Amino acid sequence: MGMNRTFTFQVLGTGLLLLAIQANASVGGDHVDGYANLGRGSCQDQRGKGYSYLQRKVKFPNAETCGRQECERFGNMKQYRGFEYSVAQRCTCLFDLDEIPAVPNDPNDPTYVEKEDVGNGAVAGVSGTPGAWCYQFGKNSGFVTANTGYFYRSTLLAAAVIYMLL
Repeated sequence: MGMNRTFTFQVLGTGLLLLAIQANASVGGDHVDGYANLGRGSCQDQRGKGYSYLQRKVKFPNAETCGRQECERFGNMKQYRGFEYSVAQRCTCLFDLDEIPAVPNDPNDPTYVEKEDVGNGAVAGVSGTPGAWCYQFGKNSGFVTANTGYFYRSTLLAAAVIYMLL
């Protein structure tokens, strides 16, 4: 009887790990070279704070265009952290606190919107709220692995369930 129970838990554990891997693969959002798609929600620093941003008042067809053609021009700046791409097709380039670069902007008809926030340092997570996808810039992130947060959370959850079953 004990041997059957162990085998059942091994099969269940393997199934949960496979489910975690599948969940990681189906996170959604576009793949953008040079960026890690951290998932749904606004990008946050290690304290859970949002970043200052610069957003052009036009729509972008996809995350690839947003990251590669709009925001990546800031890629040589140490304070550039990545971008968010929204379901409204808005592209938001993210920067550390008080580090938004100057861009040409007509005061009577601004083409850019900017907002200061207190986020600082590498992107550490996402808010999880729907409406946008968070993309961490590889050069200023330490490492780039697509959907890293979801993978680790799913794997941790699967391991916790297996541990409780034993």
